[in-house]
Amino acid sequence: MRWMLIIFVFLLFSAGVSAAPVCTHVDLDWLSQQVSLPMGAKIVHKKEQGELCEVVLALDGELVPLYAGKDFLLAGKLFKDKKFITRETLETLENVARKERTRANEKKALEKESRRVFFQQNLKVLEALTLFSFKPGKAESVLYVVTDPNCSHCKKLLPDLELVAMENHLEIKVILFPLLGPKSREMAIQTICGKLSYEDYAQIKFQPDTPGCEPADRLLEKTMGFFSRTNLSFVPVVISGDASWVVEGSNINQVKQNLGLVCEDGSNVSSNGCESVP
Repeated sequence: MRWMLIIFVFLLFSAGVSAAPVCTHVDLDWLSQQVSLPMGAKIVHKKEQGELCEVVLALDGELVPLYAGKDFLLAGKLFKDKKFITRETLETLENVARKERTRANEKKALEKESRRVFFQQNLKVLEALTLFSFKPGKAESVLYVVTDPNCSHCKKLLPDLELVAMENHLEIKVILFPLLGPKSREMAIQTICGKLSYEDYAQIKFQPDTPGCEPADRLLEKTMGFFSRTNLSFVPVVISGDASWVVEGSNINQVKQNLGLVCEDGSNVSSNGCESVP
């Protein structure tokens, strides 16, 4: 695909320069007609490059170069006369890139704190949405984990949480939030209507055409409505029993640090987990 773009661009430049301006029609409205854009997207650079319009968008703190024609849009790397045009453009925008990353990080931090406060104000709702729990012996504290039955990051996190729970007398309360698409919802219905235990849920496998039931409809309606109020669009999420802290993603070491535990490997590699289906 990359070489196809390079050859196509070479042919465009070799064909001669069009007399008509090539960037006048390119704005966010036109771009959104070609491709779906997230909220907050903006144009930070626009320049004619032969018969193409070079456009750089700021998307969630990242700069994304695109090349627009009269009625099409290309994503890729542009070369001309043995020069890497795309790289040169991005190098001139390094200050813009830093500002956009800072702005995006600040926005994410504010959103995370807003969610934490919301959870803290609605602890009774978290409790009501809990489907089942993992409770090894006498538990002295609680962790809520918001998970999707079809989320790979969630499946990797739960065994790590179990080990932490056993070693530190914690109860893990599980809330199903099936945001990753129809398969996730069917698996959640399968779990609720089948009255699966925590142990059964750990081994769950997708069964198509699962018959629904009223308890599943009621619980999932409440769950989806509750988390939509927080703009939560990913899983997993771990919430302390009093919501004094929240870990968004599958980093078990962040959970341990919030519990005041030492991470054996010293690792602090974060993960954003699974994102919802557009």
